Amino acid sequence: MLEGLVAWVINNYLGKYVENLNTDQLSIALLRGAVELENLPLRKDALRHVGLPIQVKAGLIGKVKLKIPLTQVRTAPWEIVMEQLYLVAGPLNLTELDEEAEEQALQDYKLGRLDAIEAVWRQTEASQDSSYYASSYSSWLGLSMNFAANIIENLQLKIKDVHLRYEDNITVDGKVFAAGVQIESLTAQSCDNSWNPSFVSCSSKESFKLMEMTGFSVYWDQITLAEMWGDLLLSHFVGNMAKTASTKHAYILSPVHAVAHFKRNRSEKPLRSRTHPRIVCDLLLDQVPLSLSDVC
Repeated sequence: MLEGLVAWVINNYLGKYVENLNTDQLSIALLRGAVELENLPLRKDALRHVGLPIQVKAGLIGKVKLKIPLTQVRTAPWEIVMEQLYLVAGPLNLTELDEEAEEQALQDYKLGRLDAIEAVWRQTEASQDSSYYASSYSSWLGLSMNFAANIIENLQLKIKDVHLRYEDNITVDGKVFAAGVQIESLTAQSCDNSWNPSFVSCSSKESFKLMEMTGFSVYWDQITLAEMWGDLLLSHFVGNMAKTASTKHAYILSPVHAVAHFKRNRSEKPLRSRTHPRIVCDLLLDQVPLSLSDVC
């Protein structure tokens, strides 16, 4: 069961975005309490679900590690560590649009929704059946879903060295530009109502998430065709995207440190009050160094 759950977590969080993801051989890694994957190339259609005419030109996840507390699997959080998330995207050339692939993606989405609806229906039917088999199945399914929900609710996410870049030589005639977001580190974890990191049951009425981000910056560069990174060899691509690269950027927002507190009301009933929203976010920034200029 644990091995299947690990495969589900990895496939659910990464399967749509990376190529050649193989979760068939996890047993040896699980014995060590950690599953580690390295040098995962991003799929060209990883941004398909965004709904915008853009595609991945080049992308890589340097390392992904899933740490599992084997001795406290039900009471301690699982941890996902990710390093070197590099992505270069660009506008989708409509002349290269694959209509068959788009139609297949739409069908896959519809089938996925139908599978989810069918799973809910089967659970409802089992709960209404008074037979011993149905009650046993319903009880087992409830325990399994509660176990999985607790793991997902308490996942700790730690990401280091993120660089997301958009390069465009089509939108503005005769102009080439690149815009990017860089993050040194990002952490997200569940907390109690005093904002102390803790393991929280999925049955609680409210959930609290603490997110901390360092080195967050946004840049906009005027570049040439020769300075586009999407078609570079892998070694040159990684060298340019790394946070230690010597490339100078025209920053709109210089690197800042931010902390966000998320509070979510998990009530299944509709909220009737305008003064008590379902999600509350308090964002704290040490500074906001913006810089705008007009370059002819």
